[in-house]
Amino acid sequence: MLSSVHSADDIRIVEKEARSLSEAGHAVTVVARPPRPRDTGRIEFKLVESPAVARWKRPWVVGRAATALARSTGADIVQFHDPELIPFALLLKSRGCKVIYDVHEDVPADIHSKKWIPRWMRPLVAFGMELVERSSARRFDAVVVATPTIAARFRDYGAAVTLVRNSVRLDEFIEPTAATRRRRQAVYVGRTSFDRGLIEMVEACAEVNLPLVLAGAIGPEEERWLEKSSAHVSYRGKLERSEIAALLNESLVGLNLLLPEPNYLHSLPTKLFEYMAAGLAVITSDLPKSKEIVEAAGCGFVVSIKDRASLLEKLSTLAANPQRATELGLAGRAAVARDFNWRHDAAELNRLYGELCSSRAAA
Repeated sequence: MLSSVHSADDIRIVEKEARSLSEAGHAVTVVARPPRPRDTGRIEFKLVESPAVARWKRPWVVGRAATALARSTGADIVQFHDPELIPFALLLKSRGCKVIYDVHEDVPADIHSKKWIPRWMRPLVAFGMELVERSSARRFDAVVVATPTIAARFRDYGAAVTLVRNSVRLDEFIEPTAATRRRRQAVYVGRTSFDRGLIEMVEACAEVNLPLVLAGAIGPEEERWLEKSSAHVSYRGKLERSEIAALLNESLVGLNLLLPEPNYLHSLPTKLFEYMAAGLAVITSDLPKSKEIVEAAGCGFVVSIKDRASLLEKLSTLAANPQRATELGLAGRAAVARDFNWRHDAAELNRLYGELCSSRAAA
């Protein structure tokens, strides 16, 4: 598992994919940035340090160092996770490695939301990135993707695509029941930012007098705004997986109020599956995929991020009626167990590795 951007405790890379492959009997090494998880199991780690260089140089410098570590393992298969590693991955491919490109996000769409890229440049950069992915995708042995939308794009490029969603490991969360005791509080887990509804969450919860707990990384601008807010908000910082599970298992409502940024429109938010697995009632903004999941599961409410009155009404309804929230939460848990369980996606990943290992052994 190769990354020059993600940390060695990344949920998708390590807690899901690497652990599942290790459990299936593969020898797995993770090359990524610090920190590493506390429980490493049988997985080996090689950490990549980030040198003090200019931002424009960083992808090349860190990517070269990370690729050198990957080569030193003598791996049969390298699964890389960052688009900036594409040139290095092609080099590994030319030297006899089987190479998998793991696409977490719709990169061209995500570029339109990158504030560090001047606005006038974003369409050009996004177009350039799409050309790079289109021209390289068929040269890799497989492309693993996180959403059906990304899968469709890479199939159009002629790539061999395997869908491995960011679904949830059910065993991380205590199975909820109608008798599960919960605190009267809303919760949000994940990167805390303005484009993920920070202001809307804080102000709405304050207006209906519902305590809000935030957990995850936060940017400096958002942190300053939060410190100035007089609302009843508890910010817990970045938590361990067991701490996240405990927080969700004791909360009443899970919030997923992402704004309609291009990269969010068709994403499958991991936090949504985690809320459902823990038995929380969900309130989500009306992004197409989130709306589809919540309405099909019957596990909560869908609101327009611009419709403040509707958001306040739904929050008030759940805060005043814990039994109703519990019923919605149990429906969400059932949907995750049925459709969004990591067991299904791990099986797809293991199937892919079985095929690649068989073809390599035959060769």
